[in-house]
Amino acid sequence: MLVLLSLYSCKGPIRETVQISPDSTADSSYVRADCNAVYYWKTRFSLNGFEKEFLKEHAVGRMYVRLFDVDLQSDILQGQEEIIPIGTIVFDSPVPDSVEIVPTVFITVRALEAMAVQGRLQEYAEKIVTRVLNMADYNDLGQIHELQLDCDWTESTQNSFYSLCQEVKTQLAGRNILLSSTIRLHQLKQDPPPVDRGVLMLYNTGSVRLAGTENSILNLGDVKRFLGGKTLQYKLPLDFAYPTYGWGVWFRDGKFAGLLHHTDYSDASRYVPESDGMLRVRSEHVLEGHLLKVGDRIRKESSPYTTVAAVKKMADAAFPDTRHCTILFHLDAHNLSNYSPNEIDSLFVM
Repeated sequence: MLVLLSLYSCKGPIRETVQISPDSTADSSYVRADCNAVYYWKTRFSLNGFEKEFLKEHAVGRMYVRLFDVDLQSDILQGQEEIIPIGTIVFDSPVPDSVEIVPTVFITVRALEAMAVQGRLQEYAEKIVTRVLNMADYNDLGQIHELQLDCDWTESTQNSFYSLCQEVKTQLAGRNILLSSTIRLHQLKQDPPPVDRGVLMLYNTGSVRLAGTENSILNLGDVKRFLGGKTLQYKLPLDFAYPTYGWGVWFRDGKFAGLLHHTDYSDASRYVPESDGMLRVRSEHVLEGHLLKVGDRIRKESSPYTTVAAVKKMADAAFPDTRHCTILFHLDAHNLSNYSPNEIDSLFVM
């Protein structure tokens, strides 16, 4: 980890061609398919039987695979903070030949701020692109046609993120690779970043840290504030991403303590349902490396099909002229098994 980003890390059916920006860096001979897609957001790439069958059954043609995060971390030996890659994915199995891989990199706001303050946006753009392409080559990810940056940029860091995107596009220009980025609902009111496409994230719509939040993953009321009863135009071609996951939001003394990816809290010896829908920890135990104490509370959150379908209907109405790919977050057998095949198909249908 002391070595920075310059380290080199050791196609589904086409339904319709979708639009890309006029100033795209992509190869003009490449036809970007309008296809079903999923995110893959784990630190180890290994597909089980359910996940492999899911890709086939639902004709998934594109997979957005998070390769690593870029974060600001303390370097104890040098006594300073460094911008480094963390959480790098390990490929335990090969990627399916039938699926196009889009390498995705998550950039924390604090890392983005440090890049800008240090005047090193161009340097890190080059390092990100170099690391992504070397990982793609080493792990046989196939021909890369698109790279995606994921960052929850704020109003104060918008210019820095846009500058980073422009620098990354410059690095990709000679390689004929598209650049896309995630777009949060609250970012729709801003001018779009200088990328070829955006992915509108229709999840994580509420404040996960507030004890009074009903469901931070997806709440119809939260989405209505941005999309309800409106017809919108965005100066960037968009794809739409919907949640298919759940988690437990852990609180201690009324304060946010962490996220638990465990979703089964049916053990009555450990958890007691309370009148406000939350769960109270009845007996002290360790879960996912965390010590849960008596009296801690857990808000169980999920992505009910009815809510996701209602949000999809709202998004389609808000952007009636937008041809797009539907992306589900994310490819995970445990969570996807909560949906019927017909429900998944209905989410993919435009």
